Amino acid sequence: MGRLLPDHDWFVIIAVPVGLVLVCLLPPRLPKSIIFLAMLMGFTVPLAMDHSIGVPPFDMYDTQVKSILTWDDALTWLLYPLFAYLFIYGYEWLSIGGLGIPLYILVWGLFAAGFETVGVYFHVYEYKRWTLGYSFAVYIVVQLLLVIFYHILKLKIADIKRNGTG
Repeated sequence: MGRLLPDHDWFVIIAVPVGLVLVCLLPPRLPKSIIFLAMLMGFTVPLAMDHSIGVPPFDMYDTQVKSILTWDDALTWLLYPLFAYLFIYGYEWLSIGGLGIPLYILVWGLFAAGFETVGVYFHVYEYKRWTLGYSFAVYIVVQLLLVIFYHILKLKIADIKRNGTG
């Protein structure tokens, strides 16, 4: 008897609701504008990568083991904004600063690479000329950019509150 759904669909069907529940259960800690913009960044960066280096002429990897866009690809993209939100939420909650910043980014980079490894096992990603090492490097860079972006947003919000202008 065949499987009801492929492995990659099960991965998405389980991971997205778990991430959504986790995000919804966390007490509010961040301004909605920061949440929105961090999640937007978490959505657009992987989308841009999938549509630049994930397609010809580079064609470094496939998502969902297909080189065409499918509904489960779109659902997979929901994981990235959730990840960005949890990353910034933890950063704020733990009051990360100084030398804790690179350590925090490193830990989350390892977590992201581990999560991707599970995704590879369930055939969410198929590497062609890509490696997990490349992903880890991308996670580190994107998380560093997310921290910088977060601090810029916090400064801008503080400036608006102080001066009443944008």
